[in-house]
Amino acid sequence: MTSTSTSAILPSVSSSSAFPTQRLQPRMNTLLSNDLLGNVLWEESDLPSTTSSLMDLIIPKSSIRRSAIGGITYTTGVPIMIDGKWQLDIKRNKQKQKQTQAPDDTGSDAEELETDSNGSSASDASEGSSASDTNEGSSASAAADISDQSSSSQGYVPDNPNRKPTLKWMPEHKWARLFNTLYSATRKAYKATFPLRSNTYPFEPAAPKRPQRRWSPDFCNIPVPDATNVQKPDIVLLDKAVKRKGWGHILTCVEITESDLGADHGIPLFKGTVTKGYLMMREQPWRRFVILFSLAANRLRAHYMDRSGLIITRPVLITANPTRLVDMLNTMSLGNSKVYGMDPTMHMCNESCKSKDTQCKVGDQAIGWIEDKQKRKLLIIAILWRSQGLFSRGTTCYRVRDKDGVEYALKDCWVDEAKKDHEEKILEIVRGIPNVVTLVAAWDVEYEGESDSTLRIRKGHGDKFSPGFRCKYHRRMLLTPCGEPLSAFSSKRELISAFRDFVVALKAMFEKKVLHGDLSPNNLIIYEGRGLFIDFDHAQIIAQCNNSDRARGTGTLPYMSIRLLNYLHSVSNLTDKDIVMKGQTASDDLESLFYIFVEFVTTFDGPRGKIIYPKAEQWAGLLEDLGPRAVTYKSGLLLVVKHNELMDRTTAYFGDLKYLVQEWRLKFLQASEESTASSGNHDEIAEILAKWISHEAANDPPPVSRASSLSPDSILAPSIPRRSNRKIVPVKRP
Repeated sequence: MTSTSTSAILPSVSSSSAFPTQRLQPRMNTLLSNDLLGNVLWEESDLPSTTSSLMDLIIPKSSIRRSAIGGITYTTGVPIMIDGKWQLDIKRNKQKQKQTQAPDDTGSDAEELETDSNGSSASDASEGSSASDTNEGSSASAAADISDQSSSSQGYVPDNPNRKPTLKWMPEHKWARLFNTLYSATRKAYKATFPLRSNTYPFEPAAPKRPQRRWSPDFCNIPVPDATNVQKPDIVLLDKAVKRKGWGHILTCVEITESDLGADHGIPLFKGTVTKGYLMMREQPWRRFVILFSLAANRLRAHYMDRSGLIITRPVLITANPTRLVDMLNTMSLGNSKVYGMDPTMHMCNESCKSKDTQCKVGDQAIGWIEDKQKRKLLIIAILWRSQGLFSRGTTCYRVRDKDGVEYALKDCWVDEAKKDHEEKILEIVRGIPNVVTLVAAWDVEYEGESDSTLRIRKGHGDKFSPGFRCKYHRRMLLTPCGEPLSAFSSKRELISAFRDFVVALKAMFEKKVLHGDLSPNNLIIYEGRGLFIDFDHAQIIAQCNNSDRARGTGTLPYMSIRLLNYLHSVSNLTDKDIVMKGQTASDDLESLFYIFVEFVTTFDGPRGKIIYPKAEQWAGLLEDLGPRAVTYKSGLLLVVKHNELMDRTTAYFGDLKYLVQEWRLKFLQASEESTASSGNHDEIAEILAKWISHEAANDPPPVSRASSLSPDSILAPSIPRRSNRKIVPVKRP
């Protein structure tokens, strides 16, 4: 659904495939590097010093005093701040304290690290009164949990090697202990004024009760579980009720380093923070934005990321201005979830929803709820698709159900201001075409009474934006019917029939002067055996000579036609403003459809997306890796007379359809030899597919017995007797 921009096509960073392999770290790094170009704003260097900071908008200033901070103590009685200095090392009593290690299932949560205990004390931020509350907080041990610390963090005594190592706390654990000690104290004091705002707690309160969260250093040594990237955030904020821990559960992160980010923007902290923000947004696509924080050389910065770019705020020296660190901790750990980007018009369930105090009433029948145009709640049954990329449209598709039990597809996305109503207009033009989804409703998502956009948060910066900034509006569309991904095909015959439906629909759209312009597996669904088009973000209106007026975007690289790839390669060194976009044609859409079919028959080993033998080179991944060489590669596959590579690449399941692949390919070759702009017209391709629908090769094989061999050799070819290489020694018989 997401198209690659012209300036980033070489090297390619499209959001390509619907196939099970997620984008791995090297491709993710390329994706983020291209996304960052022109989309980063440093308040410190890019804005006048008189311009207000985003930090002050997100983290409101409180009336808390230094003396109040100094009144908060660890369980040992040591204040967290003495003489304006944060105290990370606790001076223990001479008498040895009993130590107990937390069980493995609790890990090294910061609340176990002498952080959240009844022993903490505080003065109310503004009144200086005691905040002790014996009915609040947990009774955590004062012992340090070493379950996730490396052996190097524990002291070794050469003279007594059998002695238990002396614990050496890592900086991340010390900071997490400080954060949680402060959280425990301020949460107790907050009870007196909750749910009202005050000078001490000026942020919007959570509902319906004070949240229970924790700052955890769990992942400072051990990466967050993820199959695509290895990242170790120093300290993360989590809901206490959440037992599973992953990027889908992290509310924010704090990265800590002694290096100065202001002096060197290229230190690892910068790229690491961006990557962590991307992973959070990828796993929580319903967030309006993500915000992370860094403590670099005692300077606090917010790293704010939304669909229009990254803003890094001016630094706040926490030794000179400690109250701002406290403000940040209080706002993030005690404030409303909107402060870290949660959308108030929808809700995704987690373990906390099972609490009797929650307002979530979806039960076990759904995974969340989302508002429709009339602000009625629709149940979210499943997430159908979500886009990749950080500063993109952020498209997520949900299967939703209304109160009458009718299911729809709901598309949630962030759209360029210039194309705000584009898809809605296209869907009205193609309304009534049998193999195209029908638009039920389209609307702007509202936030605090007005249309939500990425410009809202930037208004305080005046007219100063990052060079590549484009305002994006938050939009939703309700569509019917709600089908399944094309990979859910139930048989070879159903898949071929679906592709015939696509060709018929392309012809009908062409007759209404519309080209799809961005075909990929993500834009095709199957419903009751029929193939349907969805997602018309980049659809184009045909102007003259059967060419289209191009919308921004060029399509998804692995499925783009050779003609368009050649053109993009020729203008790869130009900027967007110097490029005259080449018009899409009907043949480009047909060629893209062929590549999708090739991907399916060379990837799947059975119906419903079955993959028995992982392929070393899947179509989308291979084409993305090739970058500018994709033109040559595709030309070699399609435009060489006696080239049978595509036939040879079909899986065993689709092996009988290799001649269909060849017949379709030859239509491209014929068009090339005749120097026409056609890749075979719609009727010719539809006729080929119709013929193969009734062919016996479209029959699915009988189920394989459980006792049968499933090795590639036994499926792809009959066994061949092997000649023994053992030496035969004649034996004399008596």
